[in-house]
Amino acid sequence: MLSDAALDRVYALKEMRIYVCNLVLTAIFTVDIDLAAFAQIVGGAYRPRKFAAVRFRVKQPKCTMLVFKSGKCVCIGCTKVTHAEAAINQCFRHICKIDRTAKISKIQVQNIVSHTNLGKRVDLLKMSKEHSMKTNYDPELFPGLRMSLREQNARACVFFQGNVVVTGCKDFETLFRVWQIVKERIQPYVESVASADPNIATNASELNHSSCSIQRHLDRLTYNEDV
Repeated sequence: MLSDAALDRVYALKEMRIYVCNLVLTAIFTVDIDLAAFAQIVGGAYRPRKFAAVRFRVKQPKCTMLVFKSGKCVCIGCTKVTHAEAAINQCFRHICKIDRTAKISKIQVQNIVSHTNLGKRVDLLKMSKEHSMKTNYDPELFPGLRMSLREQNARACVFFQGNVVVTGCKDFETLFRVWQIVKERIQPYVESVASADPNIATNASELNHSSCSIQRHLDRLTYNEDV
């Protein structure tokens, strides 16, 4: 459950029109798991030669779960921490069908992916020139400007049409601070030309690239049992 302070930050982010689009949570079940038996129980995919975990989908709340033999579990795809915790508890009940001595420990948020649309275009070229040490922009390879926030261990992608995606934060206090920094850095480069609709992302190519970028980041994070 989120603390009162964390909930305050969630509400503050909503007022800033910043929305969580994906969460990655991990948990530890305190037993070794027979993955073949577990895959049969949950109807999940288990191909040990390709990937050392059972992958299965939870319908409600909608998310994907990865379960490793060591007892490590990864939940991907929820937009609320309470939903992810509920999915982990569902997974735990299935584990108990194999070993009743199992317990849950160390439920942790590993990554919060959030986004917003500024409603106006951003001069990415000018921003990249003036912040060359903190940004990476090569439109021939990727349409977004990548921004690194090393102190917060976070990253942001800024797109021409005003779409901004932030990844890497593990708590809502850090996420709130990161968005304050990101918006402060972007503001001098926001143009007067508005996007077609400030409430939605306006460029399909940008959305596709940003989604792929997020997915690659999640793959690196979640497909490694040493998270």
